[in-house]
Amino acid sequence: MTLRDYLNKQIEKNKTSWNSKSALIRSAGEKVNGQTNRILNEYEDRFKFGKTNEIKNLAIKEFFDKQPENNLISVVGAVKIINQNLPKKIQVSETIIYNRLADKKFNQNNLRGQTLDNQVSKFNSYDVNINKELKEKIEALREEGIYLSIEKTQRGSKTIRLKISEIYYKKLDKSFPPNENSIKEIKKIINEYKKKKS
Repeated sequence: MTLRDYLNKQIEKNKTSWNSKSALIRSAGEKVNGQTNRILNEYEDRFKFGKTNEIKNLAIKEFFDKQPENNLISVVGAVKIINQNLPKKIQVSETIIYNRLADKKFNQNNLRGQTLDNQVSKFNSYDVNINKELKEKIEALREEGIYLSIEKTQRGSKTIRLKISEIYYKKLDKSFPPNENSIKEIKKIINEYKKKKS
């Protein structure tokens, strides 16, 4: 079996987490040299290298970094999303997510985990009827590079989605409860982006 065949076999079996590249090459019965390293480099994005905790930490950090600043996240949902990209033998738990939320090295976006109380409270703020006046205020804030829409969540609630394009100093994609306080916050964000652009 060639090294490429062996690597493809490992991917099929979902055996994609290894302590090192050398360990993976040797497990195929090959010597570690320039040729085998070049072949492995072709598959590098399909494998994860490092000890179990390092792999978990990297996956958690990547998830946290993709979230909007000061966001309230579902810990249960985070576990499901992160574990989808991890091998079955290396899965994260709710406990490690809470621990990493408390660690500023990982949680640089100041994320907070939802408890049952604040989760219910948050849902209540989204379960409202949007009147004509609020819709008009949302439409009035739209302009080139600033997109505002009313979207329906998986729960059937409504949310205001703000997207700011790269023509400003950085992209933004954030959701808000559909209420007057959100309109004020959105106006503030838009004004800050405009100031930084000019």
